[in-house]
Amino acid sequence: MTKRLDRLHLILTFLAVAQQGNLTSAARALGTTQPTVSRRLRDLEAMLGTRLAARTTHRFHLTPEGAELQRKAMAWADVWSEWEQDLKATTAAPKGLLSIVGPHGYGNNFLLDAIAQYRQAFPQVQVRLRLTDGPVDLIRDGADLWVCAGGCRDQTLHVRRLGLMHRILIASRDYPGRAVRQPEGLEKHPLIGLIPHVHGRLALRSIRTGERREVQMQSDFATDGLLASYRAVQLGLGVGAAAPWLCGPDLAAGRVRRILPGWELEPVPIEAVTVAGRFRPARIDAFVQILARLLASTKGFELPPRSAALDA
Repeated sequence: MTKRLDRLHLILTFLAVAQQGNLTSAARALGTTQPTVSRRLRDLEAMLGTRLAARTTHRFHLTPEGAELQRKAMAWADVWSEWEQDLKATTAAPKGLLSIVGPHGYGNNFLLDAIAQYRQAFPQVQVRLRLTDGPVDLIRDGADLWVCAGGCRDQTLHVRRLGLMHRILIASRDYPGRAVRQPEGLEKHPLIGLIPHVHGRLALRSIRTGERREVQMQSDFATDGLLASYRAVQLGLGVGAAAPWLCGPDLAAGRVRRILPGWELEPVPIEAVTVAGRFRPARIDAFVQILARLLASTKGFELPPRSAALDA
């Protein structure tokens, strides 16, 4: 039984034969051989149970059935051409619906800033933003893009690293932690846990020398919400971690203060995650480009090496 894809080849071959008027010219137009064209024409006639063309060595003309098939196939080809142009236009110019998933803290800040810029540039695209600090399933959720903080471990997805977000240790203005001089001194202080990024064991590195150390801290309060953990810091529940973009204004105003200023936590990767595939709609790539530019100007954000940045 002829497969559906084979039928497309047969119809396209028939159209080439009908338009060129002979098998040899049709073969040349299709980039194949005359025997292949002849075989495909015979296969199409066998599938339809009718003779489509009367042909000899020097003469060729369509039968009434062949003329009717040519008319219908040309109409189908016109529809296909219109559809193809529409699809190309879709991939060339952002339009339609863009569905984004991101974490709460980032979603309430620079993700919304990026969306505002995106909507101004491409008002014909509607945007849906879902915020969650939990795991994301792009297929199940029907989402186009996941802005992932912390690194995506699913190797079946397409992951573009946008860069690294630096994080520092902070506490409330009145928190009694000024005596901390070395990472080991943190072990006497309660940690505000941010699941899964900051919990129990902290990996720290020296800003000056790059030396790395790990310390164990007791976490009496932990949450998977970035904004909740930051609020806990402000309320004096312990030492917490925050990115400079989040705590910068409060640091400058003296509402929170830095703990162990010569050290920082290992930075968190920020990634744009999409379903793997050769082609991505223009609406996705256009947003990722805007987000990447905005992140590049965000305090505490480190751009990836150029080779990694170009890996889209």
